[in-house]
Amino acid sequence: MRFFRFFFLFLVICSNRGLAKTLYNMSDLQTLADENNFIEFFDHALDIRPSERLEKWKEMVTKMAESYAQSITTKAPVEKKDFYKIENLFTWPSLKSNDIFKQRRQEIGLKYLTNCFKTKPHCWKDLSHFWDKDKQDTDLAIKLAELTLTIEPKTISTWDFLETALKGPLSEFYCQKEFVQNSIWEKLELDYVRLNKKGDLLKKIDQTLHHDCLIPFNKWAGSVFLNPRKIEDRELAFQILEAQGKADGQLKDLFYSIYLLENPSKGDLFNLSWNRLIELSKSEVRRSRVLEEIKKIDPLPDALMSSSDLGKKKAILLHFKHHFPEYIQFYVEQCLQYYQGTSSFKNGNPTIRCQELMKSDFIEQIIDKEKIKQYQKTQFI
Repeated sequence: MRFFRFFFLFLVICSNRGLAKTLYNMSDLQTLADENNFIEFFDHALDIRPSERLEKWKEMVTKMAESYAQSITTKAPVEKKDFYKIENLFTWPSLKSNDIFKQRRQEIGLKYLTNCFKTKPHCWKDLSHFWDKDKQDTDLAIKLAELTLTIEPKTISTWDFLETALKGPLSEFYCQKEFVQNSIWEKLELDYVRLNKKGDLLKKIDQTLHHDCLIPFNKWAGSVFLNPRKIEDRELAFQILEAQGKADGQLKDLFYSIYLLENPSKGDLFNLSWNRLIELSKSEVRRSRVLEEIKKIDPLPDALMSSSDLGKKKAILLHFKHHFPEYIQFYVEQCLQYYQGTSSFKNGNPTIRCQELMKSDFIEQIIDKEKIKQYQKTQFI
């Protein structure tokens, strides 16, 4: 029995010796470096004991890593095994802090992921690992946001990337991109719907965006105010600007006037708009400025004209007649010119709901009978 026990131990020892890994020294690594033998070099670079990884070792590893990454960037497409190898090297402390290797690692990763998403629907796991290793890089964040913008379904949202990208000073440049502006808008739109305390919108803006991003974004919000994709967008654009103190008196005059014309719900904004119109009645200059700005909007704001709440519709139109009659007059003139064919309008009818206004039971309380007759004549032609 003892014989077999010793024989078994002998076999184990021999086996372990046979499996023992041959460790390379600095001379071996230098030879591999001279040969540009990247694979074998990195397979054995960590054979050098930590206490012996001095400046020469670090320089050799850095140079080889930079050259290896450069050689991979020339490949089309980048293969999965090369992507994984570079990702593994990026975990080495001496390489993670190297700007050249970091830049080439990003280039390799983006090339690989771009091609991966073209050929396979499930590349999110690789992307997630790639992103997790360098989540504070704003440039990488914006590139990943753009790369995955149209890919569905998403396991990482576009905003997960933008949240990093838009917190730094470079956000001024990122925020000029249309897809970034739209993403910010969607985020703030959701935040605005959820808010119920005055001042919270400004807090959300500060939490979401670097102040440098607000330079181009506020300009874009101003254009949305004048040409909203939907009625609610004008309100949000105004609230974004107003929360930051960027809405001057003229913009407020304009917004509150338009708000009443867009079939508003009753509430704080309705009351502010109602009272603002009373203020405007005292200044022809202010009304003139508002009207000139409204004339730039095509079609004219008139959702109120088709409101099913006839009481509200009548009250607001009478309010305009008494405090801002110039708008009612302009709106009716545009309507008549369109139906009489006396003027051309590049976008078609500028008063889309004029017919519904003219059919109102109380129309004679709003506009002159002569104007009503002129309109009725156009309907029999």
